[in-house]
Amino acid sequence: MKVKTLLKFYFMPERAEERLNRLICRKAFAAYSARGALRCAEEVAELVRKKGELCSLWGFLDGAARRFTDGELETLKVYALSGQRGAGAEGRRLAAAFARRVRGGSARHGEGLGLMSELDF
Repeated sequence: MKVKTLLKFYFMPERAEERLNRLICRKAFAAYSARGALRCAEEVAELVRKKGELCSLWGFLDGAARRFTDGELETLKVYALSGQRGAGAEGRRLAAAFARRVRGGSARHGEGLGLMSELDF
């Protein structure tokens, strides 16, 4: 997983939440005669569980980001959200430091990372 993708998710969690909420609503209201309500409920429950995995991942990333100052976080945000290399060398240096802090969490948060990539971050 690319660090820039993780940072983008960290700074824009509402985007992932909106996408999941739309999916949950779509599945919840998709009960019709050819499709059972139990199946819809199971799909909704699975999406809610995945939303919990994303929340857990965000909490882990937030813990790693707490070690940065407000100025460094702003530089990381510019780096993550810029199409080009907007934050320059300082942004890349801070991104590398962030990557070192989150390196061990990929095993614990693998499902959240997978879902994050499914949501096109």
